[in-house]
Amino acid sequence: MAASFPKTNREKADVIINAMNEIRIRLRAIDTIQAATIPDLIQNESCHLQLRLCCECLAITILAVQADFATNKAFRDDYSPVNIFKALAAASPEFFPTPSKMLSMPDGSYHFDDVGSEHPITRSEVERVWELSGHHLHRASMKKYLKRDNRVDLLTINKAKERFWNLITGLMMVLGDGSVRVFAAMHRDGDFIECAFIDLDKEAGTARIDPYTLGAAARFSR
Repeated sequence: MAASFPKTNREKADVIINAMNEIRIRLRAIDTIQAATIPDLIQNESCHLQLRLCCECLAITILAVQADFATNKAFRDDYSPVNIFKALAAASPEFFPTPSKMLSMPDGSYHFDDVGSEHPITRSEVERVWELSGHHLHRASMKKYLKRDNRVDLLTINKAKERFWNLITGLMMVLGDGSVRVFAAMHRDGDFIECAFIDLDKEAGTARIDPYTLGAAARFSR
């Protein structure tokens, strides 16, 4: 990130697009890791590392939209999703993204549903995945080391992976009183990714959409 924190929609969109694209790359990497011929211990740790970083990138995505960087040190310096989410919830209980799909209507307008993909990852699941990954990646104390069995739990790994996909293929974040929303979506198997800021005029029943797509701002490739 640049020396200054994101303020404009363009700057926020750049962070959102980069962070979500990194999540996509890491979720794809889990499939590559599982297909590789490597020891179970390395496969397990590598998959959990990707999930851990997905959690942190999701926290960055949310911060780009929701954070007032001048008010809380956790927004600027913390990397723990648990701590970041706790600080965000104190300011806005509805901070966590929800699944959504943008549908093009016959009259040329757009409709955003509130369903999206089924079974997206939740705040509590992100926190649990992040904390569980630390158990697999850190040796910590002798006591904990002696309790390790190093088994690869592919069911837990793949469940978290699929729930991440179900969220990032289309999500909506609501700011403040709901008059401003941020929609972001990507294709699971392609390069497409978009981000749009939506300003609602509730009295007129209209909205102004400020769209951005993956472009020169992207820092990662597939």
